[in-house]
Amino acid sequence: MHIKLPKLGAKKEEFEAIAKQHHIQLRGINGEHSVSAEHVYDISNKRRLGRSSAELVQDMYDGVKALIAKEKSL
Repeated sequence: MHIKLPKLGAKKEEFEAIAKQHHIQLRGINGEHSVSAEHVYDISNKRRLGRSSAELVQDMYDGVKALIAKEKSL
């Protein structure tokens, strides 16, 4: 999923802490290790094997919801 988070993107430590808590990873829109263009990020599941589809969708839902809530609070 791609999402624009300009305020949270400027606070890297907080951004990474939320991602870690919800088992998601953050990348620039051009793939792994790419720089984000205009604070648009590619969000994906960090854990994949050994989990049900429902768990993986829930990780993504909870993580993106937490990122949006933090963005709105800044």
